Amino acid sequence: MKNFLTIFCFLLLAACKTSVVTPISTYPSSTSGLTNSPEIPNPNFGDIAAVFADNRSPTGAVIVYNPVICQRIGAACIFFKYHEHGHIALGHHVNSFVTPMIRERDADNYAAQNAPPETIVVAWNLFNNGGSSSNWHTYGSPRDRAKRLCLFAKQAGNWSGPDNC
Repeated sequence: MKNFLTIFCFLLLAACKTSVVTPISTYPSSTSGLTNSPEIPNPNFGDIAAVFADNRSPTGAVIVYNPVICQRIGAACIFFKYHEHGHIALGHHVNSFVTPMIRERDADNYAAQNAPPETIVVAWNLFNNGGSSSNWHTYGSPRDRAKRLCLFAKQAGNWSGPDNC
């Protein structure tokens, strides 16, 4: 299975016409919720960010993100990177038995606990204004996701947005 995922990631990156890319950043595992998984920019990637298994990474996974989308959504991209690091820290890339809805909720909770508070508020605003995945079955509606994000951040003492959220 691991070889299949490695080959799949390679083919996915090749299909996106990426040349050899180097991670723009790696983080020590002790840095406030970020894993030391490489973050790989890919302007042709069809989503904001995602985790892919990669046995060459110290964590067994890499994060591929779209810098074009990140530029468009601003600081919310930092929240999404924490969300992806959450998937890795929680072992979602190796534990496929967790349902997608639970994985995404738990990764949002992880990001709400660990991301800089101002980026959480920017992501909350993005969700509150209707921005989110179109996969409502997995993520819920954007407003529901905004409410969960606020609740998670408040529970973690990491909320700097409006009290009434």
